[in-house]
Amino acid sequence: MLYPNLLKPLLFSMDPEFAHDLGTKALQITGNLRPIRSFLKKSLQSKKNPVEVFGLTFPNLIGQAAGLDKDGVFPAASEALGFGFVEVGTVTPLPQPGNEKPRLFRLPRDHALVNRMGFNNNGVHALAEKITRSFPKHQRSVPLGINLGKGKSTPLEGALQDYCDAFDAVAKVADYITINVSSPNTPDLRRLQNHEFLEPLLAGINQHRVNWAKSVSANSPPCLLKISPDESFKNVEQIVEKALEHKFDGIIACNTSIDSTCLKFSNPAPTGGISGMPLGEKSNQVIKFISMLTDGKFPIVGSGGIFDFESAQKKLDSGACLLQIYTSFIYHGPFWPSRLASRIPLANNLL
Repeated sequence: MLYPNLLKPLLFSMDPEFAHDLGTKALQITGNLRPIRSFLKKSLQSKKNPVEVFGLTFPNLIGQAAGLDKDGVFPAASEALGFGFVEVGTVTPLPQPGNEKPRLFRLPRDHALVNRMGFNNNGVHALAEKITRSFPKHQRSVPLGINLGKGKSTPLEGALQDYCDAFDAVAKVADYITINVSSPNTPDLRRLQNHEFLEPLLAGINQHRVNWAKSVSANSPPCLLKISPDESFKNVEQIVEKALEHKFDGIIACNTSIDSTCLKFSNPAPTGGISGMPLGEKSNQVIKFISMLTDGKFPIVGSGGIFDFESAQKKLDSGACLLQIYTSFIYHGPFWPSRLASRIPLANNLL
């Protein structure tokens, strides 16, 4: 009860980004203290049987979504808190400061957040060095995903090179890689989901993966595509078709939404991507549609609006085989991942 009764009121009295940075530092310290980390692992990690999806083994279905730990500062703490997998980023090839502050907002009555961070990060090479040093493959017990984006100043025509450069920097340290073409906070990024950009982008990434695997005599890490909840079903169908054609291993559905009509209490809302409870049904509809298109045979990581046990189960019932949380972690606290993992049964459509 420490978090809801004491820590949450204290943190929610602070500026959201300052509170996030403070929490990041606390989790980094926790991850660096082996006795505490070991105690948390024994106390919190789910005892359920592991599951396999796109060739990886996951201790449980509950993952940490990208955005919570952009620079890979505390994956060891996330592992200890009971996450079944951890996704860090979004990172870009070069460091960038992101958008001007304020850029993170709480909407407590809607159980939501709004962010317009703009891929603020220290760059992909700094992330790769940090992961290699503090959370290497042979010492972690959960899969690590790394979420990649294009630089703010990179024109859309140069996006492929950004993703390929970032891929090269992290391919040996990541268990899977996510291609983020759906953040609303980098100008024009979502246009990469349109056919004229998506086709050459996904074809180029696929060919780059093949060439990389040959050059290092190893398999490419699985590659997922993270999409927007605001696309039409017609466009989602085209995106999924191209992802399958170019041998992507799965879809993350969905990123944040710019559709403020999902909010009940907070209109007008700050500009940016909405996450949290209001996104639940919107995300579920996209998951159901993709599952229907692919006969449930294309792995879907469900993200957006998982705020309690029932909403998590709805994601699985819609067709997701893994789940990711972010906003509910902020609202419910550090013990939420293990509580959620202990209550969620194994998905029926694991791939």
